[in-house]
Amino acid sequence: MARLVGVLAVGGLLWGLWLLLWRSIAWPVVASGAIFPVGLALALKAGVVRLDFPARAWLRWDLWALLALLLSFRVAQGVLSTSYAILTGRARSGIIAVPVRLTSDMGRLLFLWAVTVTPGTIALLLEEELLYVHCLRRPRGVTPAGLTALEGVLLRLWG
Repeated sequence: MARLVGVLAVGGLLWGLWLLLWRSIAWPVVASGAIFPVGLALALKAGVVRLDFPARAWLRWDLWALLALLLSFRVAQGVLSTSYAILTGRARSGIIAVPVRLTSDMGRLLFLWAVTVTPGTIALLLEEELLYVHCLRRPRGVTPAGLTALEGVLLRLWG
């Protein structure tokens, strides 16, 4: 029962994000977004997908709020950085390898999502402990700004 609740929670979250992405509640958008909870439930029932939903991760609203705040800050920073790079023509794009400490599948998935939704970065490939990221503006250090803090919050949530 807890698994089904977890699947519906994740599917509902993805459905909500789908509606926010399209900024519409027209019936085609709502119907196409239903693929997430229904598809996830069917994949779980068929045994194609195995999902672990520890209660400690879902009950830590403080960490979810911190994750949303950090991600919002990264998105705002990415918009400014990308705009500056485009307006000045100073884009120094490249692919970097970022070490990843997350071991759970859900933590890694959320980390990849956080990298990809940030303007100016795209998660390309995750191989074992390395994430390859294409950056419009290569960072001065090893990782793009804010990724370490995001990973830290996800480590506390998903381990």
